[in-house]
Amino acid sequence: MPVLEKDNNCGTITNPANSFELAGGDKKTCDTVTNIGHHVEHQHPPMDGEEMVTSEYDIKQTQNVEKSIIPSTRTSDRTIDNSKLLIPLHIDRTKIKTHEELYNALYNWWVNLKGRSKKTIIERLRYARKMVNHPIYPVNWLKFEPEQILNLLLHKQIYEYPEKAKKTGIENFGIFQLHNDWKTVKTFAEAFGENISYWGYSPPTQPDPQVKQVPRPHIVHQLMHHNYSGDKFIKALIRTIITIGFQIGLRPEELVILKVSDIYFDDGYIIIHEQKKKNRARQVWLDDRVLNCRRQSSLKNWVNIWRKRYVTEESKDFLFIQKDGKPFPSENALRMFLSPYCKPVWNPFCLKIMRDWSAIARLIRTKVETGNWDIREVKNALGHRRESTTETYVTFAENYIMQRTLTTGYGLC
Repeated sequence: MPVLEKDNNCGTITNPANSFELAGGDKKTCDTVTNIGHHVEHQHPPMDGEEMVTSEYDIKQTQNVEKSIIPSTRTSDRTIDNSKLLIPLHIDRTKIKTHEELYNALYNWWVNLKGRSKKTIIERLRYARKMVNHPIYPVNWLKFEPEQILNLLLHKQIYEYPEKAKKTGIENFGIFQLHNDWKTVKTFAEAFGENISYWGYSPPTQPDPQVKQVPRPHIVHQLMHHNYSGDKFIKALIRTIITIGFQIGLRPEELVILKVSDIYFDDGYIIIHEQKKKNRARQVWLDDRVLNCRRQSSLKNWVNIWRKRYVTEESKDFLFIQKDGKPFPSENALRMFLSPYCKPVWNPFCLKIMRDWSAIARLIRTKVETGNWDIREVKNALGHRRESTTETYVTFAENYIMQRTLTTGYGLC
């Protein structure tokens, strides 16, 4: 395996084994810009006596030029001393001894100081641990050396992933991984208060997303009412999650953290806390059958009958718990639990598809009731930040109406 090294003369990364240039060639001349405009000649020589007359405008222009040469002393150009702040804005890695301490500091900085999603930082730290354990170019986040990190990324991009792409037959193998690694690097840089724009690296362009498969109504019905297990608790758990997921359109991480106290049975709504928006609460109204019906996998049946039988101290107030009484620790744990049961019913099933379906169904309902696509209503119900996000679902709704018209000869009326 060729080794990537740093050229001491120019700072570029080269491969001495075959002189393969990875970035910028083997030499780079750093030109220094000095005295731009030092010799500026007039296109027309001054007339007699003209050089002795200086207007007020010329004096102001000269003063402006002199001021522009003086280094700026604006507050935005200064370096903030974290030691003088009540709470440091950045992490001082020189005071941290182990990677685990750094990960904890980064988690607290991300969640408590920045108020960002726990899910995101957990994923970033997972990638960070993988980069530390790389067999050829392990990263030391405590040092955060550009050459060390870039060697890892370039090795993956040029050698490791192309070899795996040949073996697996997947053309774009590892592209998304490189983007996630680079996001992780930028997260650490932001936490350290360092600017890495001068590194000059950018991962390869991501391929176009795969075509989204949206289930037809009869598939959704099957998923809601399928006999998943002989264990009545497991069957009730799966059916309730599926019903709520398709009806409300919760994000996967919102399903995991949903609590019993968030449900208002008498008033007919639930409160959802959006981790992506600093736990901002949004109110979603539900059909009474989904909340209180005794014959369906309603929330009231789940809370008063099934959950009540297996609740423990570890359950706390979480709505969905496992048979041992523990809540699902993460979105990934919920996915791993549901997939073996739901994929045999409909193979493309994933947690996100329930949210997609809810958006499409709500759009179709607004079209039937008002004759127009009520983007604003669906945006608020789903908790989208922008209407443009909701508009992406209109195409799927239009395709559904067109398909229904072609197969039945009738529209949605």
